Amino acid sequence: MSDKVTLIIPVRRGADKLERCLRAVLSGTVVPRIIVMDCTADPAKLEKARDKFPDVLFFDLGMNPGRAHAVNTGFHITQTPYVMTLSPGLLVGKHCVERLCAVLDGDRNLLSAQAKILSAEEPPRISGAGWLLDLAAEPVIRGAGRSAASCSRKAGITAAQMDAAIYRMEYLEVTGILDERFYTRLEDLDLGYRGLIAGFKNVCEPSARCREMEKAQTSSFYEQLETGNMEYFRYKYGLKGLRLPEGRAKKEDPQRAAALERGRMLCFQAEIEQMEREELGMSVTNLTLPEEFYMEIQEDGPKGVFPLYVGSKAEGSPLQIPNLLRARAGMLAGAAERAGDLFRRRS
Repeated sequence: MSDKVTLIIPVRRGADKLERCLRAVLSGTVVPRIIVMDCTADPAKLEKARDKFPDVLFFDLGMNPGRAHAVNTGFHITQTPYVMTLSPGLLVGKHCVERLCAVLDGDRNLLSAQAKILSAEEPPRISGAGWLLDLAAEPVIRGAGRSAASCSRKAGITAAQMDAAIYRMEYLEVTGILDERFYTRLEDLDLGYRGLIAGFKNVCEPSARCREMEKAQTSSFYEQLETGNMEYFRYKYGLKGLRLPEGRAKKEDPQRAAALERGRMLCFQAEIEQMEREELGMSVTNLTLPEEFYMEIQEDGPKGVFPLYVGSKAEGSPLQIPNLLRARAGMLAGAAERAGDLFRRRS
């Protein structure tokens, strides 16, 4: 196994796909060290996989603490220069890990690189090739729905999608890790954007490929999470002023209203905790707790989870102004992606 990269696979509902996922990784040209973060709350669900893959480390969290917390725990365990994150519902190509490592080897300015994710359709289309933001500060998945042949060149992105991404551990010590206020959606977009402000870059490497095992399902639940999380995202980076006016239908949607209220609560919590940090002189980047404190344990098992990392409003120093301007300029690419997507839908 490689001494250069560790692979983290958080598993909650993808237990039935995990064995296929692991076989694909283990047949690659570069085999990483592998940590499976077990969020199933039922060790029996992964018992077969544990027996079949003795070289894989299975870390039982005993509950589902959320994807960000599971991956952050993996970051703490990792001792290699690079760390890759992967969804258990994906099959990596033979050269995927090798090529992602090579991208980071070739450019010291990179925080992260992402593989091109192909859909389970025949012929396959692109499911994702990185996060972008449009001019309204709305998230856009680059390449989504386009043919597999498109997005054929390495390109800069706002952030790597954590479903198939590699990160440089050294730079995570500068940016901080995943902000656990983002539950299940957009924590990877937040990390990548934080990297841009710190002066790093994120890219999609299209020669590194992986493929979904089955067609991805859209869910109104995840859409609501994304809506609320984006309120918090905009608060953190001062992007609220870029938003476009909402139509009447959106304003009257009760589910959207609930999602926005959740987002506003996240902002309020962040504001209060920021004041407390300033009073105590605590650094946000170093706000990580010792691992023995990240769960509250009772006799019958875990009761609650304490975050390993939570972010705050990005104030931005004068030295970071050029980085902020470059990050905002990247929204032009997101706007072009959004316009192209609308055109394809209408034609």
